[in-house]
Amino acid sequence: MLDQQQAIDDFLEALSIEEKRALFNDLLAVEEVYQQNCTTSFYTFRKIRRASKRHVECRKRTLQYRNQHNDELVITQVHEQHLFKNLYHFKVFFNLEERDFTFVEALLQRLREGHFHYYIEQNAYA
Repeated sequence: MLDQQQAIDDFLEALSIEEKRALFNDLLAVEEVYQQNCTTSFYTFRKIRRASKRHVECRKRTLQYRNQHNDELVITQVHEQHLFKNLYHFKVFFNLEERDFTFVEALLQRLREGHFHYYIEQNAYA
């Protein structure tokens, strides 16, 4: 866990303010989609020919961030179809190493902490 936090801090430190802001907004959207779909699966009987394949995986959205030290974060939303059952999930890779969604949650939490500190500092001088 400490190693993960150090990786997050190092990654964020090498991003510009604009990149952090864009990452923060993208992660807020990813978190919302994750929360809506983490326990969701559904069955469909449309497109039976396509559904008859054993396993189909389709990328819906991919976010890719690279900092000045060439650390790379890739988050992909995936739609999986197994026979008639449909699932949505996210694949998270940091420097080509697969991580679970807790990495995104920790990254978002760290960005929130930085955002609030920045906001407090700006208002202190106003």
